[in-house]
Amino acid sequence: MGERIEFDVLFVGAGPASLSGALHLAHLIRRHNERVEAGELHERRLEVSIAVIEKGREVGAHILSGAVLDPRALRELVPDFLDRGAPLSTPVVE
Repeated sequence: MGERIEFDVLFVGAGPASLSGALHLAHLIRRHNERVEAGELHERRLEVSIAVIEKGREVGAHILSGAVLDPRALRELVPDFLDRGAPLSTPVVE
């Protein structure tokens, strides 16, 4: 038997749905824990391990063309994606 790693939540495939699902879940857990720490919720903190597995050598190897990206959904998930160095070179203005 090979190496075994256990996670609470596993997203299979690093496509847009899995990546946005993993990111959204992480944000929900963080928000929950912040409310618990602030005394707004009388529940326990959540300690959830989240993983994304991808068969490709890198994320997007199978589906992303690198040509055109509509950033609206990305802006909702990661509002500061440009500040974080997203590799976007030429915005479409028309």
